[in-house]
Amino acid sequence: MIYEAIKNQARVSGGKTAIICRDKTYTYTELVDSVDNLAAVLSTAVLPGESILFASEKEYHYIRMVLACDVLGITFVPTFANLPEDVLSGIIYACQPDHIILSEDDANFLRPHNKALVYSKDASDTYTVLFTSGTNGTPLAVTHSTSACMLGCLNSISLHDLSDNDVILSQLPPSTIAGLYLYALPGLMVGATVIIEQFEARRYIELCNKWKPTIGTTVPAMILALQKVRKWKNYSMSHYRQLSIGSTVITNEIIDILFDKGVPLVRHLYGCTETHVPALTHLIQPDTKYKLQLSVSEFYEYKLDRFGVLWLKGPTITKRYLNSDTDTDAEGYWCTGDVFERQHNELVFKTRMKDLIKINSFNVSPVAVENAILACDGVDEVCVTYSERGLGEKELVAVIRSTDKRINKKYITEQIKTKLMHYELPKDIIVVTENLPRNEMGKIKRHIVKKTFCDKEKMNEV
Repeated sequence: MIYEAIKNQARVSGGKTAIICRDKTYTYTELVDSVDNLAAVLSTAVLPGESILFASEKEYHYIRMVLACDVLGITFVPTFANLPEDVLSGIIYACQPDHIILSEDDANFLRPHNKALVYSKDASDTYTVLFTSGTNGTPLAVTHSTSACMLGCLNSISLHDLSDNDVILSQLPPSTIAGLYLYALPGLMVGATVIIEQFEARRYIELCNKWKPTIGTTVPAMILALQKVRKWKNYSMSHYRQLSIGSTVITNEIIDILFDKGVPLVRHLYGCTETHVPALTHLIQPDTKYKLQLSVSEFYEYKLDRFGVLWLKGPTITKRYLNSDTDTDAEGYWCTGDVFERQHNELVFKTRMKDLIKINSFNVSPVAVENAILACDGVDEVCVTYSERGLGEKELVAVIRSTDKRINKKYITEQIKTKLMHYELPKDIIVVTENLPRNEMGKIKRHIVKKTFCDKEKMNEV
């Protein structure tokens, strides 16, 4: 069990700081005692094999809850705090939890819920249920077994070469696969100190200056936010020995910023909630060419279909969704939905199949267009989507965040026309000054951008 490894750390060095959260510190002894007490409370109301849907505003409570569930053989179903009622209702409908906990009051927080048929005794090895980010619509309820979660943690320990000397800054939401199983729990298993707190730009710099983390993670949206903070100019990231980056497409410009700030090694990770562990990884050093390559060979076999879509097979890939069929073929390969190109022994990301936009019978990758536009001076953010102008015809639209007065359709077209095919050039350019909507993992919500700026009424206003 994951918890047993953490308990062993408490026996060896119980007085060492295990978790730092919102300026509070918890030793390994305090963490273990807290988990044991919580498990005792849960055991009076929850049976092994049942499930708990959990949300909290405090990151520390996610760690306590997942470990208490580990002790009792309870399926842990984390989600975000303060979700809109309709979203929460959709999640409850998708996973049908046995119990719902939306309060930190350990004495009174259990609310019985309808028993779930999906959580029958033959499904009692479901360690956790996690939800996809939902960038393109309704999140999927992804199940992972005990062995998959353990393998995921062990892989992260190996991938980042974690030890008890590390200070890990985990600012990804603890209700996600990366927030829990890529950094927080693996760090605790080896006796490291884990800072767990959701990202805020000014706070990030404060935490780094105070605790000097050696391992951390970021996403492009975080870097964009940090650049607006006054202290960013003089801040050095040289305290890191390795910084991971993922969640969305990474540009060379982002990598260059990290190296300029003193990061010695950048590890680009590609993975999905369904894969549990990063499926692809590439260790980038200064002056090396940026690419993504398959490296976790001990976990995965892969193939590319005739469209270039990546299919994976391995022991950590989800066996089932609770609210949808798992997209696997007869050989057991799971479809990522992402298009790659094989270059020698490397796989280079191109686009997502479901993001492709058909323009005049041509399939256009919005990612390719976005990368070309992001290279233009004055562009801070961009989302490429489409508008519909009758008879089902689509026209490409680029929504750009910028305060640069040069940014308009003529300027952008001139800059990118030699880099793209004619059908890849946006028909419309919409310039905004506010940040584009992103989810908790830093991905732009393409469907929200389309709805906000590109429906017929909005386009008529532009």
